[in-house]
Amino acid sequence: MWLGAVVIAGTALVAAPVLAQNIVSAQYLEPTDVYGHGALQDGEYARLQVGLSDGTNLSLTYDDAVFEDIAPRLHDFDKDGAPEVVTVVSTFDAGARIQIFTLRKGALVPFASNLPIGTRNRWLAIAGVADFNNDGIDEIAYVDRPHLAKVLRILLVSVEVTGGALSEVASKTGLTNHHLGSAMIEGGVRDCEGQIPVILTANSNWQTIVETQLQDGTLHSTSVAPYVGPDSFTRFLACDDR
Repeated sequence: MWLGAVVIAGTALVAAPVLAQNIVSAQYLEPTDVYGHGALQDGEYARLQVGLSDGTNLSLTYDDAVFEDIAPRLHDFDKDGAPEVVTVVSTFDAGARIQIFTLRKGALVPFASNLPIGTRNRWLAIAGVADFNNDGIDEIAYVDRPHLAKVLRILLVSVEVTGGALSEVASKTGLTNHHLGSAMIEGGVRDCEGQIPVILTANSNWQTIVETQLQDGTLHSTSVAPYVGPDSFTRFLACDDR
């Protein structure tokens, strides 16, 4: 194993690549208070560790950013049979962005990202990943500043330009999925066979559960039940009898 340095948009990134086959797991390690935002309870980490199919691990840290999230997500965007890793990275001066990593020649390298929010201590909460408009290309749904702006955004993940920007295809205001200071992102995505995926959030004041779908390039939302706590979402996330 050898240590290397990668630079992304002027940010020094320390990685430990080894030869391997595929990514099979990922986790955040080393809780830290160096950023000190506190929006997500116990949700700021210094290190991303990725497990590989040969039993080895890769780890990665930033000099001027942290991972601000509940857990990394694995998803195969380029349909090559091996998943990429979806993370939320918060830089000390520009706040949160979505950063996707992939495995290439035994090293963990950037795959795609969107622009950071632009201000320190501004966060985003990922709702889920799916093909939200059934066009064969997967997107990421997230809530931009769930305690302030409360905007649901959908990002198209292009696989033609590795390392390129994620592009927004739709947005809708008045939706949220996180209580300030909570360790939990609530709601999620209902992705049932033969149906258009549904994004589950609350409305902006946490009074109702809202289902949102992407149709003809526009997000359409419907309130489906009162919100009475995190368990309110459970039956709406299930595919049974739908």
